[in-house]
Amino acid sequence: MDTATYLATRLDELSASLARAGVSGAEAQRLLGTASLATLQAVSLELLTASRPVGRPSVSVVKVEPVAEPLAPRLAA
Repeated sequence: MDTATYLATRLDELSASLARAGVSGAEAQRLLGTASLATLQAVSLELLTASRPVGRPSVSVVKVEPVAEPLAPRLAA
């Protein structure tokens, strides 16, 4: 079961639990709204991190050769 499906199932369970407990409509709406927002953020974060490559980012290495003579005398000429 993927994360989105798991979290959606948990939201359904929360809704059912609130109804069984007799929580008022306004309070249940507030709690489910907060839980839904947290679920959306968790799924969004998972999607963002899943699209990133695993491991260290590639780095270009540039080899720099030493200069035969100092730069200042060449500019003065």
